[in-house]
Amino acid sequence: MTAFFRRYCKLFPAFQVLFAASIFGGLFTPALAGDFQLTPQTRFRLTIVQWMPTKGAYERWDALGGEFLISQTGTVTLPVVGTLAVAGLDSAGLSTEVANRLKAKIGLVETPEITVEILEQPPVYVVGNVNAPGEYKFHPGITVLQSLAMSGGEFRPLNGTQNSVDKTGYVGQLHEIANATLRSEIKIVRLQAEMSGAKEMRPDLVPQDDQGLASAIFQQEQVIHAARLNDLDRQSKSYGELRDLLTSEIDITEKKISSTDEDIASIQKELSNVKSMVERGIALPTRQSDLERTLRSYYANRLDLVTSIMRARQNIAEATRNLDGLSDKQRTEVASQLQAEQATLDQLKLKRDTTQTMLLNALSAGGGLQAGEEPLAFTVTRQVDGIAKEIAAEETTVLQPGDVVRVLRQKPPASNASAASTSLPVAENAQAEQASQ
Repeated sequence: MTAFFRRYCKLFPAFQVLFAASIFGGLFTPALAGDFQLTPQTRFRLTIVQWMPTKGAYERWDALGGEFLISQTGTVTLPVVGTLAVAGLDSAGLSTEVANRLKAKIGLVETPEITVEILEQPPVYVVGNVNAPGEYKFHPGITVLQSLAMSGGEFRPLNGTQNSVDKTGYVGQLHEIANATLRSEIKIVRLQAEMSGAKEMRPDLVPQDDQGLASAIFQQEQVIHAARLNDLDRQSKSYGELRDLLTSEIDITEKKISSTDEDIASIQKELSNVKSMVERGIALPTRQSDLERTLRSYYANRLDLVTSIMRARQNIAEATRNLDGLSDKQRTEVASQLQAEQATLDQLKLKRDTTQTMLLNALSAGGGLQAGEEPLAFTVTRQVDGIAKEIAAEETTVLQPGDVVRVLRQKPPASNASAASTSLPVAENAQAEQASQ
């Protein structure tokens, strides 16, 4: 058996891996799939191209593509397609769904080529008895133990001075978060004004938390709003002037064609007279040849003028298409920015709530127990079908985007007799502490 196994391992290295996996499969966690299901707050880039047989090349639809953000409800709003639920879909599934909807809605013969590129996934959050609680970038395969390491490990209090420094740091973080939240809220007011096509931002929608700072930020956003409106007006005016210029060019060319037609009619009449004179021997044949050559040149000039009109009309159609798509492109860009800013505001509010909780814990903390006296317990709060569920976790538990890891200290039972009545599962213990907070 040993010789047989060694011979197969040399001939087929994959056999060795499968054999080891079958024996030691209980000691290892399975590898994660390369493509995750799309979750709320996931940012992705949508690229749409279509093969154009008349041009012999692919044409990119920038007005329909761009960067988008999945909302907290698991939906995303795309141009032409509308609002699409992405629950249970991965990148390939989303691209197929969008392609089929575009084909059905626009009436395409061939399905467009669509690429979904994941730009950013929701971060993971670590709270509780850790040195550096907060949000951390998600990467596939991250475990609870790795998130604990990223957050500085378990919290080990030193003395009262350290606790005082933590309180001061939390207060500073809350002030910084409040300023960032104010900026984000005013920016959302500006983006909503652009979406509605309003010429001015509504001052009554500006938060009144800090009058001085809010007024300064509002003035800055007003300047940005006016500049973007002026840029859109300049582009629209440019396309309109180009279309008017091409229309004038067509009118002038049509007058040239009319004049050319008159010259052609005159030469044809003269050529008819010369032919009769040549037949009677009154005129030379060279005169007839010259008139026929002149007539052909006039016909060639007329074809050039007709071609010029066709080219000008094609340019008018392109300018009109660009002018019509200018507003759609601007609305798509603003919608994407609005979704991103709303997601940023949600993250700031979550960060504010987390920091407030940590500040309250620091204020209510007494002398505390020394690190190592109590074992750590982990719970993970995860969004499942739009509902936050708290589950018990281990160090090897693999996290998903948007998970909140809570690190707690398990309280030892008071006595062996009361252990059955006082001990709770990890998930229930975490829920009780969260409710008390």
